[in-house]
Amino acid sequence: MLLLLLSVIVVLLLLVSWIRLVSESTRINVRGPLPIPLLGNAHLFVVKSSEFLNLLHKFTIKYGDAFRVHFFSTPYVILNHPKYVEPLITSTEYITKGRSYNFLTCWLGQGLLTSTGQRWKTHRKFLTPAFHFNILQNFLPVFCKNQRVLTEKLRNLTDRSSIDMFPLVALAALDNVTESIMGVCVDAQKHSESEYVKSIDELSGIVSMRMQIPILGEDAVFNLLPYKTRQDKALKVLHEQTYKVIDARREELRKANITSLDNSNDVGIKNKHAFLDLLLLAETDGKRIDAESVREEVDTFMFEGHDTTTSGIVYSLLCLSQHRDVQDKIYDELKTIFGNNMNRDPTYHELQQMKYLELVIKESMRLYPPVPLIERRMIKDCEVGELKFIQGTSVVINIYEIQRNPELYEDPLEFRPERFETPLKNPFNWLAFSAGPRNCIGQKFAMMELKVTLSEMIKHFIILPSHIQPELSADLVLRSKNGVHVKLMPRNNS
Repeated sequence: MLLLLLSVIVVLLLLVSWIRLVSESTRINVRGPLPIPLLGNAHLFVVKSSEFLNLLHKFTIKYGDAFRVHFFSTPYVILNHPKYVEPLITSTEYITKGRSYNFLTCWLGQGLLTSTGQRWKTHRKFLTPAFHFNILQNFLPVFCKNQRVLTEKLRNLTDRSSIDMFPLVALAALDNVTESIMGVCVDAQKHSESEYVKSIDELSGIVSMRMQIPILGEDAVFNLLPYKTRQDKALKVLHEQTYKVIDARREELRKANITSLDNSNDVGIKNKHAFLDLLLLAETDGKRIDAESVREEVDTFMFEGHDTTTSGIVYSLLCLSQHRDVQDKIYDELKTIFGNNMNRDPTYHELQQMKYLELVIKESMRLYPPVPLIERRMIKDCEVGELKFIQGTSVVINIYEIQRNPELYEDPLEFRPERFETPLKNPFNWLAFSAGPRNCIGQKFAMMELKVTLSEMIKHFIILPSHIQPELSADLVLRSKNGVHVKLMPRNNS
């Protein structure tokens, strides 16, 4: 009797769950697969991470440029066309990031990437000057120094038939961002086994895993697993390092009797602590920013400025390896800029002259956007453009799919930098840095780093293709399960 009663209760629960999911599906005016009780459509996404983008592509073909799925009880709408994306990302109302970003809050807290509402608006406003060209110029010697280290490491690998560029470039990018944002050098390229470097890698891997495996996204499950202990250990290392740097700089400012941005001699070219000083000396509503908020913003830019630029660089190298003619055009452009002295560092002005290289970067980021998917969460029932959403819906903007759409680009899978010689018909056809009020605040920083790295690579090496094709994976950034491989041949610049 008891078994029968339990069976009836289970059946009723399944029925109620199914009716609720179906009801929600009908309230969202886009097509999608029929959900099943409890799971929704989560069972359809049990695939290898390298198959995830292909799975979304198949759903796009079947259901159209906007489709709906449920991960357990959470509705998701995936957008694959600018006509749906533009009204959403240009809005100043729908700025709350989606559920996937919750997995980053243990690391980044309420930094610029994860925060919303008035806090986000306030912090975005006072952080924008941190990327003024006066401050960006201060980072150029840092980028050039770290690129020289990378170049020398690569010279020792030119005899290999294939080089996985991702881990090598990632260490250089980490050196760039720590020295730029925190004003200290961790020498990640020389100390890749340091606890700090390994902790960043560990934490990135755990967060990516939680995003990909629906059941691990549930705190009740995740907190019971060994991953939680590993996450806590990595967080302790990262947060302690950030606080150490912040406290040291705060003490330097105190000793120098610098109490405001006005009497800070130069938050600009000569100040290697420009970003950190801006955080430590800025005020909101007449109050100094608290230590925890400073830590959150520093960690946010450490995270955002590390993996994303790495992805942008390595996939640009992949594209270049397959197009020797494009490399030759870049090299010719560099010769007109550097003349007979190809071994010297570029000036900030010379980076702006690298027009063709910029086209190459944009086309590479079209085919391989560093952040392939971004997400918003609807905090109320609403209509955005043609679409109806219910409260709690996570809306995913599939940048990877949009930028390969044959409606928007002729022969979209072909690598043609010249596409960007004239303005796009619709600027929302290219979203590598997102758009609207929550666009990438550090895009000029990223573009400068990409130009420094790629121009130096072209000056010193001919980039050749590898026989290993990448298995693309939409993690926190666009990665590859088997690495991003090229072969390098030294170039004779004498």
